[in-house]
Amino acid sequence: MPRLRPLAALAALALLAGCATPLDRCIQRAEREIRFLEAEITERRVNIARGHAIERRIVPQMAPAWCRDPLTGRVYTCFDWVDTVREFRRPIHVPDEEERIAQLERAVARERAAAEPAIAACRARFPAD
Repeated sequence: MPRLRPLAALAALALLAGCATPLDRCIQRAEREIRFLEAEITERRVNIARGHAIERRIVPQMAPAWCRDPLTGRVYTCFDWVDTVREFRRPIHVPDEEERIAQLERAVARERAAAEPAIAACRARFPAD
């Protein structure tokens, strides 16, 4: 079941993106960097609250699989390398994380100021009905 969650989330996002108006899509493009920075701030705050960061790495491991004999075409069970994502704890230095959050918050303020003219242009190009 865990493998279906990303697919379900992706399908929901695709459905929502299809429902967005041209104005909404234009504003989303203008605010893309802001959303990225805010997600980074949120992740760092969660790391501070948790006391460590979570690092995701792709780790190869052997797993059962279906193989085919190239000469006969017969299918049989075998073991093959499969890449899996593993989560590891990574220690953090809280004062460094807090400084990085402050830097990111300043970057968000700059990006908001830079996005305002783009959002105004979106509203002029796609007036609300």
